[in-house]
Amino acid sequence: MFGSTLIRLGTCIATTLVLAHCASSAEPPSCESGAAACAESGGSTSVASGGLTSTSTTGGSGGSGGGVSTTGGMDSAGGATTSGGSSGETSVAGTPSSGGATTSGGAGAAAGTTALGGASGSGAEPAGGASSGGGGASASGGEPGATGGAPQGGMDSSGGMDSSGGEDSSGGSGPVVDQNGVPLAKPGDSKSGSREYLNLGEIRLINNKWGSDELGCNTMMRVFVNEDKSFGWSFDRGGCGGNKSKPDYPEIEFGIHPFGAGSNLATTPSFPSTTVLPLQIKDITSASVTIDSLNVNIQRATTWNVNFEFWLSREHPVESANPGVYAELIAFWGWQDDWACDKSGSANAGDKSYNLCHQDDQWANGQWRYFQFRANGGPSNGFSGRVDVKAFIDWLVNNYNLSRDLWVTRLEVGTEIDDNTAGTVTLKNITFEVNGVSKSPQFAQ
Repeated sequence: MFGSTLIRLGTCIATTLVLAHCASSAEPPSCESGAAACAESGGSTSVASGGLTSTSTTGGSGGSGGGVSTTGGMDSAGGATTSGGSSGETSVAGTPSSGGATTSGGAGAAAGTTALGGASGSGAEPAGGASSGGGGASASGGEPGATGGAPQGGMDSSGGMDSSGGEDSSGGSGPVVDQNGVPLAKPGDSKSGSREYLNLGEIRLINNKWGSDELGCNTMMRVFVNEDKSFGWSFDRGGCGGNKSKPDYPEIEFGIHPFGAGSNLATTPSFPSTTVLPLQIKDITSASVTIDSLNVNIQRATTWNVNFEFWLSREHPVESANPGVYAELIAFWGWQDDWACDKSGSANAGDKSYNLCHQDDQWANGQWRYFQFRANGGPSNGFSGRVDVKAFIDWLVNNYNLSRDLWVTRLEVGTEIDDNTAGTVTLKNITFEVNGVSKSPQFAQ
């Protein structure tokens, strides 16, 4: 989330109040991430090309019949193939390519200033960690594969990949981990370190306090999973002196940032959280986010917002070293700020309609375009319902002549916060859907 000096609280760069990565002293900010079910009943056997034919469907991760826990299952191409799966979600690790998906992480140098609602231009990128190729599944009696082969790595020690992306139920190598080695979160887990995150399967819950880090401000913030599997974040930021230009942005991320591995604008991992994104606009037939009971409890308020957003890049954000961030669109449900809207226009996108508040083709010092919407009838301290992301994408294409070759890199939900603001945000559930494939949080036992 980057981009509005006063409104984007998490990944914004040049706005007035966007609290996440905002950079532009003259205009309000926009947000980014800190700088600027599919269930198949029954298990099924998997045959890895040149590998072992699976003979067992016991184990796995919770599908009726057991998921795909094989006694062989070594894919000679390196990745593990899984059919069948858990009752709920398909594995992120279900479709690795030859040798697994390698990604470069790297640390980004701190740089840039962003305004609330804008994109952050700072912060070190959590070590991405290249996944080793040739690994994948670990077969009983076979060679153990390297963790991190597919976006959600991990191995079922009986042979096949754990198709739910969850805890290995066959008693082998432990919890599934992502390419950074972060295991699935379980009820009661929390993280309070800067840019640490909880792995929720194909979703990341990120403790993104990039603005406080840049200002050297000891902001108390954490992300957490409650015992009932609700989840969220809490924050208590004092007088850091950010002047609405360096907000923090605790967030939920689905996908990957648009800046390229090693970019100083990146504040989240440089590998996709999901197999569903990134995708080019021309390949997206449907996209949505459905939220169950998002509640914002503000104890001390000066400047904040709660929002949904997505990012566009010119090229593939993983395959290209410099994908070229193109645009950010953010939509507020709740907000408190003193930024007056200066644009008109509206979009019907799911269960709410949204009014265009600000638009800038030279956002973040000319680095990308910025579109800020606010929910009609807002602000509100809660949201439940569906956001039609495809409707927003079509709005951009139709009204601003955007190319359908652009890449949708990620979807986010978060809270931008600035000085002297404290509160807690919780959700019962969230589901991201792209082209009919839905993904919701997964938890270890």
